[in-house]
Amino acid sequence: MDSLLSVECLSDLDDEEAAHSQQASEMDLAVSICDAKAALNLFLNNRFEEAIKRMEPWIDSSMYHSLAHTTLLYMQAMLSFEKPDIEAAIQSTKRSINLAHSLRKKHTMYDTLKQISQKIDYSTYTDIEVHAELVFAETLLLRAVLSFVQDENLMSFLKGALKIKHCYQSYKECRKIAESRDKATLSDYEHFSSGVNMGIGAFNLMISQLPARVLKLLEFVGFSGNRSLGLSELRIGADKIHSLRGPLCSLILLGYNTMVTYILGKSCVVFGISAFEI
Repeated sequence: MDSLLSVECLSDLDDEEAAHSQQASEMDLAVSICDAKAALNLFLNNRFEEAIKRMEPWIDSSMYHSLAHTTLLYMQAMLSFEKPDIEAAIQSTKRSINLAHSLRKKHTMYDTLKQISQKIDYSTYTDIEVHAELVFAETLLLRAVLSFVQDENLMSFLKGALKIKHCYQSYKECRKIAESRDKATLSDYEHFSSGVNMGIGAFNLMISQLPARVLKLLEFVGFSGNRSLGLSELRIGADKIHSLRGPLCSLILLGYNTMVTYILGKSCVVFGISAFEI
């Protein structure tokens, strides 16, 4: 747990000057990731309001500040299920999606047609464009989940399903980028690769819990639900303890092994101690 709560980038969480001394226009990728890590650590130390305030000055210009702000509001909405919290989280996800999309790699019609016959050269992507692809996928997933809980009707379900489909394709694209790029050619590679591990892992784990008939239908339209792969990806991401998404991978594994397996009846209890299927 100490590793989850450690602050590598900003050792003193009470330092009001840290990271905020730069103007938004000067906020680079490394600093924004560092500040997002600090916000996550504030949240894990039960200092939610401080974490939100730390992100707010840059949510319109920095994709990682916007992502962290959205993630915090999403967690609050999912814990409270209060309509104002859900609405606030939805507005934040919309802003984050638009910001990340504006920073993604722009493709012309010629590029799109060229991709049909040739592999994409991911070496032409800048670091900002690579991370924007991942942030776009993450925020789109949060928006899809919020669509399900906002209104329990068929239209909301269909909208959420379409967003998840788009998000899943983005994560697959991020996987290809991670495999084609390495630490030498992509700054903050560990932060990016842990995000890919978290996304692919969470998707496979989530879909694998669905009934067999539903799972077959989803696999027919392009989704995969491999539980073993999902757990493996999350463990790999959790091992990257100094990355931004490492603690989040650990939280997903913790939630799955302490709650989901119990609710779905996939854990076994021996002398009052749960021995989970891992």
